[in-house]
Amino acid sequence: MSSPQSPEQKRQGVACLGVFGVVALVVIILLAVNHSGSSGSSADGADASPSISYSGTYEPMTSDPYTSEPTSDPYGSADPYSSPTPEPSPYTSGTCLNGTLPDSTTAQSVSGVEEVSCSAADAHYKVIETIPLTTDLSRCNSNSQTQYAFSYRYTINGATVNSYVYCLVGLGSYAR
Repeated sequence: MSSPQSPEQKRQGVACLGVFGVVALVVIILLAVNHSGSSGSSADGADASPSISYSGTYEPMTSDPYTSEPTSDPYGSADPYSSPTPEPSPYTSGTCLNGTLPDSTTAQSVSGVEEVSCSAADAHYKVIETIPLTTDLSRCNSNSQTQYAFSYRYTINGATVNSYVYCLVGLGSYAR
């Protein structure tokens, strides 16, 4: 059996635990700072820190900044708090489009489809129905006049903000 501890031994034990706790806290903080400050690559090869670039010009001060107005706007005229480019209006029934859509019921990437005048020589399709908030091309199956289906996703920074399916009929040589 052990002998009872004196008050002095108890204080020394508590002090030792306190010192050990402080040392452990310092080690944890150092590891956290070292990990967040490292510029090495992660195990998968991706860069652990974001890339920051600056594009602008430097204009030296030509007057005392505390007594007079600056001679030019050092931040340019662009409003850094302006909202992103607004979402384009969806095509409405009766709108004509050019370009070429694939003859497929599976979704495929398409580029070069733009709104044109219906009297234009390159007007290939006419929108007969617009279905918002979906990319499911089969939604056009309920419209018996549909010859083509086209979907569009509007994104900001890779996140889908809105999507539309357009049911179309072909014009001229594109009619089925």
